[in-house]
Amino acid sequence: MLGQEIRYACRTLRKTPFFAGAALATFALGIGASTAIFTVVDSVLLKPLAYRDSGRLVTAWEHAGFLAGGPVGPNPRHFDLWRKRGEAFRAFTLLRHFTNGLTLAAEHPRVVAIVTSLPNLFDILEVRPVHGRLFRADDGAPGHDNVAVITYSLWQNFFQSDPDVVGKTFRLGDTPKQVIGVLPADFHFPNANALRAFHTGQPISGATEPAVFIPAALHLDQFAWNGEYGNWVALGRLKPRVTVPQAMAQLNTVEAQVLQEIPASEKREGFTLTASLQPMQEAVVGASRSVLWVLMCAVLGLMSIACLNLANSQVGRAISRRREAAVRAALGASAGRLLWSGLAESLLLAAAGGALGVGFAFGGLDLFRRYSPIDLPRLAEVHLNGTVLLFAVVLTLAASISSGLLPAVRFLRADPQPALQQSNGRASGSRQSRRLRTWLIGIQVFGCTVLLLITGLFSRSLFTLLRQDKGFETSHVAIADVRLTYPADASRIAFDDAVLANLRAIPGVESAGLGSAMPLEGETWIEGIQRLSGPKRETLINLRWASPGYFETLRERLVAGRFLEERDRKLNSIVISESLAKALWPNENPIGGLLRVLAQEKDFTVVGVVADSRSTSLKTAPPRMAYLHYGYRTPYNTLFLARSAGSADTLIPQMQQAIWKFAPDVTIARVKTLESQVTDSLATERLETMVLIAFGGAALLLALLGIHGVLSYSVAMRKSEIGIRMALGATRSQICRLTLAEAGVPVAAGLAAGLLGAGLAGRFVQSLLYGTGPVDLPVMAIVTGLFVVSAGLAALEPTRRAASVDPLEALRSE
Repeated sequence: MLGQEIRYACRTLRKTPFFAGAALATFALGIGASTAIFTVVDSVLLKPLAYRDSGRLVTAWEHAGFLAGGPVGPNPRHFDLWRKRGEAFRAFTLLRHFTNGLTLAAEHPRVVAIVTSLPNLFDILEVRPVHGRLFRADDGAPGHDNVAVITYSLWQNFFQSDPDVVGKTFRLGDTPKQVIGVLPADFHFPNANALRAFHTGQPISGATEPAVFIPAALHLDQFAWNGEYGNWVALGRLKPRVTVPQAMAQLNTVEAQVLQEIPASEKREGFTLTASLQPMQEAVVGASRSVLWVLMCAVLGLMSIACLNLANSQVGRAISRRREAAVRAALGASAGRLLWSGLAESLLLAAAGGALGVGFAFGGLDLFRRYSPIDLPRLAEVHLNGTVLLFAVVLTLAASISSGLLPAVRFLRADPQPALQQSNGRASGSRQSRRLRTWLIGIQVFGCTVLLLITGLFSRSLFTLLRQDKGFETSHVAIADVRLTYPADASRIAFDDAVLANLRAIPGVESAGLGSAMPLEGETWIEGIQRLSGPKRETLINLRWASPGYFETLRERLVAGRFLEERDRKLNSIVISESLAKALWPNENPIGGLLRVLAQEKDFTVVGVVADSRSTSLKTAPPRMAYLHYGYRTPYNTLFLARSAGSADTLIPQMQQAIWKFAPDVTIARVKTLESQVTDSLATERLETMVLIAFGGAALLLALLGIHGVLSYSVAMRKSEIGIRMALGATRSQICRLTLAEAGVPVAAGLAAGLLGAGLAGRFVQSLLYGTGPVDLPVMAIVTGLFVVSAGLAALEPTRRAASVDPLEALRSE
């Protein structure tokens, strides 16, 4: 029976190719998009980490009172006591991420992400190598730490899958490392954004998955008691039957002991210490959880609108087939047979659309993994699997039933006697049928309005971020991120001086400078600073090292005093931001004032005040900043900047040559324009906004097609009624108003309900928005106007057709 109905459905659909093609495309795109988003959600959020018994893995954070509560990576000395006294943990390790250049011969270094950790990292993760061995305890001893474990992909791509790779030597920077092992192909470790020791909410652009692991030769008892917060990540494995709350309580007991053991001379005002534990998976996923669930809800909302649209179309087809249903019922067809006949088209279209959709999802995910514009945690683990395929099957069945059940029930309820009495073979459709289709349109409009308003909020948020005053100019500026291996002495200063001279000699370069941190990558070098005269109150700042020309290249505004100059190389000079100056000297001139940088244990004289800038993130308020001359303490990571009179893109190869001209073996981690850095810093916001715009546009198109279809069908079914009305004196304008009212009622009701629903939905995404709230009147006005205009255009052609009915022709057809 099912086979007969499927074959009959194929013949029926062959007679209506436009409907069949549109329905197939709707199912394919809807199921494909839903499957792709669910694959990401499943791989990132739902699947456990790919380590043995990963539910026992936790990350430990420290909350220092003077750092506004944290959480941050722990002080290594405090961690040492956690490890020795924390009986809830089977093992504890300390790790940190960085990047450097990897070379085998004389070519330019290849930039790789590196993890340095205590030697027990792989014991905690319970990983086994495919070649060689992993770390032993003695690999963490000074002089025995020049070994490395590499990932499977690095072994394949850099060492060409050499079976004798164990024992081979390469250089990280200028330090030789010997390969002792290769990790399995399915091993993936979170990058610097996923396990960041200092949470700033601003990701590092271009962060890649670690490819090299090296042991850290640390004497933890040599660290200061107070400091080094936010530089390391503590990772542990709980003992069996120990819960996270139990382990955290024990860790805080140890933390109270740490607080007692810290010398009074190292404690600061308001100094408190607590610890917290977080499942490793929760720490890795981070802020991606909210974004992915928003996208999942959006795509399921779009899929629901698509199913409603198809159900509306199918209801019309079911009404037109009432005579067929009546004939089959009169000839003895059972209710089950009629129900299958009504569902067959939807099942066939959904099955074919689902198969195409899974194919689209597979291809789209492959492209997304290769060219993802955002740093999504666990991206390498995003693959179609059995769970995803089961989701696709369930979604296909749900889509076919939701779009076909109402039409099938209408088909089943056909009354043979009145249907067979129709002389022209055309079903006019009852008032109940029209009411049903009107309700379906209203629900579509409601869902579409909510989706469009959420899209509008995200668009407004992104627009606000892009248009706000940054405090610096990005056009015509290129920036190079250089990783130095020179010691912090005259050799590094000589390198910086030579490269700056080379950059300034490039034709067309107006100014050049260097800094110690890439703009828009979060807060770094959080230090305490204190005014020497007046209240002895510590203020936290972001400390930077810069050169003369740094502020001029970024075109930051000078508020008072002067910028850094060459003479400051031998002077204890400091430039501070406007907000810091107001905090320390609220009613005084800060120029000439003395400041002590507590970690440096040195005093500096304020020579200039620069305007506040959003140099750490566009999504947070400008931080308090202080700048020292790079000659005082040359930064390990050096950021060279150059401003050109022409395009910044032309500077990129010239900057590379200017750097390699002095040192061909130096590692250039990144060279890019400052405008592209701004774009990269908002990659997540751009992606979620563009995806929502695509979903919102598709939902609007489906809703308009539904309005057009309902009105077109209504005009066709009510042709005789319209003819009678016109014969009795109704004008064309009255017919137009009658037709428009049929669409206007569900559109107005759906819009009103959608505006209320979006206000509630906006509260759930409020944490993802910037510069706007869950209720934004301009966005509501724009969406309402867009919908009214679009609905009017969708109703224009059916209304024109209704007003053009010839009364004589309409009456003659009866």
